[in-house]
Amino acid sequence: MKSIQVKLILFLSALVLALTGCFPDNSRIYDGPLQVEFNPTSDTQRMSNGNTYSANVQLIGPHQDADITINFDIDTENSSAVEGVHFEVDGRSTILPANSSFAQITVTAIEENIDDERPVVVITLLGNDTGDVVAAENFKTFSLTLRP
Repeated sequence: MKSIQVKLILFLSALVLALTGCFPDNSRIYDGPLQVEFNPTSDTQRMSNGNTYSANVQLIGPHQDADITINFDIDTENSSAVEGVHFEVDGRSTILPANSSFAQITVTAIEENIDDERPVVVITLLGNDTGDVVAAENFKTFSLTLRP
C-alpha cells in the first residue's frame, strides 16, 4: 500500500513539472516607442474641493534616466472654458522626472468665474520636442469640467 502511495506522489509530481513547461510565457516587456497618456482622461473639479486640479500624465514604456519635458496645448476649439477667464495653467510643458512614470499638469480655476454653465477645459498632449516621446493616440486628450 505504501509503495502505491509513493508511486502516485512521484507520478503526480512528475506530471506537475512536465505540465508547467507547456504554459506560455506571459511576461511581456513593452518595446515600442515611448508614449505618454492621460490617466484618467476626464474628471470634474468642484470649487468646494479647492480650485486646483492636477491631471496625471503617464509614461508608456520603461523609466528613463533623465527628465523628459512633455509638451501640451489647450484645445480651444473643444474647450468651453477660456484661459485667463475660467482657468490658468503654467506654461505649455510639464516635466516627467527621471526614473518615474508620472507627471502632472496643474489647472487652477478662477473661482469667481465658475458658474452653473460648468465650463470644460480640454488639454492635448503633444509629446516632446525631439519626437522621442509621442502622445498615445487614444489617450492624448483630457477634459476637466469646472463646477461651482
